[in-house]
Amino acid sequence: MFPCQMGDHAAWISYDHGIRKELDNLSFANCARFAITLRQPDDRGLPVGDEFGWLNAVEDKLVEEIPERVGIHIGRVTTNGKRFFFFLTSLDEAAIANIAETLASLNQYEIEYVHKSDTERSCYWDDLFPTDNDWQVIQDIRVQDALREEGDSLTTPRPIEHWTYFRNEADRERFVALLGNRFDACELYETPDSDRGIYTAKLKHIGLPDYRSMNSTTIFLNNTARECGGDYDGWETEVCRS
Repeated sequence: MFPCQMGDHAAWISYDHGIRKELDNLSFANCARFAITLRQPDDRGLPVGDEFGWLNAVEDKLVEEIPERVGIHIGRVTTNGKRFFFFLTSLDEAAIANIAETLASLNQYEIEYVHKSDTERSCYWDDLFPTDNDWQVIQDIRVQDALREEGDSLTTPRPIEHWTYFRNEADRERFVALLGNRFDACELYETPDSDRGIYTAKLKHIGLPDYRSMNSTTIFLNNTARECGGDYDGWETEVCRS
């Protein structure tokens, strides 16, 4: 599960990462998407409190109604006051409509559905699979969580270092020029054993290491490095225990 932005709205996406290598071998030609309108979303349009349990019950029932012989649950998206459940399936539209109607009556939720042919698996690759920026959010959360496991409260500003790699010096120079004065220091050197490119730029700044504080910086670096033909390799910092 990872957070992202969909337009102006916060979103959380959960998807089956392991199934990506099996998609071409699945016989299910259709995508079924169920949209559940949340009863009491918070100000971000996301569920809170007891609603998590209610939504989990609806999800379990959907998986029960679309068993593996006729479909597979590939992920869900929660955003803007709704939760969307995605399935690849061999069921026709009439069967999907009946499932949506039955679950709505049982759970007192408003449930809409979309049923369409999807031999290209676009509902997986376009709606669920992480973009480059989504992957950066995931990496930032992993670093944040690793710090928390070490007893870090994430509330103390501290030095943070970022690494970028380029295959030629000109690309690195263009990258550095685009940074402007965003960072406190920029060290340039060669890293001969890097398969990402030997021309390295290490950037330093002072900040908080939670992903919300870091993500605008890391996405900027990720996008700018790619624009210049390089590769952003993430960040690290020290642990600050209370």
